[in-house]
Amino acid sequence: MIQAARDAFAAHGFDGTGIAQIAQASGVAVGQIYRDFANKEAIVAAIVERDLEEFLSESGLCAANNSGHPEAVRKWIRDFVACEERGDGGRLFAEIMAEASRNERIGEIARGLQRRMHCALTTALQSLVPTSVRLERCERVAEMIHTIAFGVFQRRTIDPNYPPAAAINMLMDCIDTAIDHLQREAG
Repeated sequence: MIQAARDAFAAHGFDGTGIAQIAQASGVAVGQIYRDFANKEAIVAAIVERDLEEFLSESGLCAANNSGHPEAVRKWIRDFVACEERGDGGRLFAEIMAEASRNERIGEIARGLQRRMHCALTTALQSLVPTSVRLERCERVAEMIHTIAFGVFQRRTIDPNYPPAAAINMLMDCIDTAIDHLQREAG
């Protein structure tokens, strides 16, 4: 049912998708959907939660942090910035962000997502630098990375071939320089 909702929201937008459409596409009765989810916002919350858990899971940041290899964490950051693996071309995320500006509940979900991503990036950076580096410094670099990634994501939503690899490499050079600066700052 979640995948059917994801597909419908990506194709028709949040307002253009009804619970009946989701029910028909998923083969789940409307009543059952309402037993599981209070409304469409609750379905969006479940989609965001599932995606975020997957992104931060064993195959994502947790695995990179647990590997003990700084290059695995840097690769995770690069993958986050490059925004290359999106099954729906980013349409659903773009729809959620647009709806967040109109719908307070979706806005809360989007802000929660932003906070969790900021925390994940800060955690990733803290694993790369000595503990003597102030948290605020890691948080500022995390915000820079998050802002860059959001811009790349928006570009890729419009055209998946942009920005080109050379531009991603330049952005990563900036990010790597900021991380290297954090590492030197402690020493």
